Amino acid sequence: MTHDELRAVLPPYAAGELDEGPAEAVRSHLATGCPDCLGALFRLPVGRPRGRWDVSLPRAGWLAPATALVLAVALATLVGWTIYDLRQREAERRAEGARAAARLVDAETARAEAAARSDTLARALEAARAEAAEARAAAGVAAGERTRLETELAAAEARVGSLLRSIRRRDAEIDRLLGGAPERTLADLAAMPGLGVARLEPRASGAGRGHLLWHPARAAALLYVFGLPSARRAYRIELELDDGRVQPGPAFEPGPEGDAVLPIRLPVVGARLRGVTVVEEPGARPVLGAQLGAVPAGG
Repeated sequence: MTHDELRAVLPPYAAGELDEGPAEAVRSHLATGCPDCLGALFRLPVGRPRGRWDVSLPRAGWLAPATALVLAVALATLVGWTIYDLRQREAERRAEGARAAARLVDAETARAEAAARSDTLARALEAARAEAAEARAAAGVAAGERTRLETELAAAEARVGSLLRSIRRRDAEIDRLLGGAPERTLADLAAMPGLGVARLEPRASGAGRGHLLWHPARAAALLYVFGLPSARRAYRIELELDDGRVQPGPAFEPGPEGDAVLPIRLPVVGARLRGVTVVEEPGARPVLGAQLGAVPAGG
């Protein structure tokens, strides 16, 4: 608002008839301390101007100084209140600006914290992805290692199967040699120095007698029994080893005279044999037995 525009609205402003918007503009300008506008406002009468309907009162000369004083005081009061109001509003605007700045600082702090949390989450996500990649790589290595181990296991099983077949063939050959030729077994044992002979003692009345020929370095022995009850009866050999185990041996039936010659393939060499028992089946009733030491008596 220019000075000319302001001077044009000063009379209604002084009379209190100016709208709030223009009045606010006038007060703002007067608060700047403009001497021209303030002087023009001081020279204006206070209140509504007299119209043609107003009654003219006689004006005494002695009233002019008092009226001017009252007008000056009223105008000064009005200007003071205007300045105070403007200062109050300016203080409120400054306070609101400070509050807005504080809110802006809080928002910026929250934004920085959110950015920091976002960075932390991003790093955690990257670390999780790296761990997942390592786990996948380790799983691939483990799969390759498993395949290699399975291949080696299959090869080992094939070798074990081949060895087992060889052992079975050897055992079959030994069984054939022992089972078919007791005389040969006796000859083989007798030809080696250190042959042992153990006497089989009866474990029951009328159980007969017998002998066991064995050698500490051979896994073969020869059993002679005689005088066994033979009517519809079957017998079996039990072998006691040095570790306390009892291994079943071959079964046999004696001849009409209760005698038998039986080659035995031992599960260990003779040095580990600790005892031999002839049991009657069924029921595994001991009828003959012998205890052997680590060194044969005949050695």
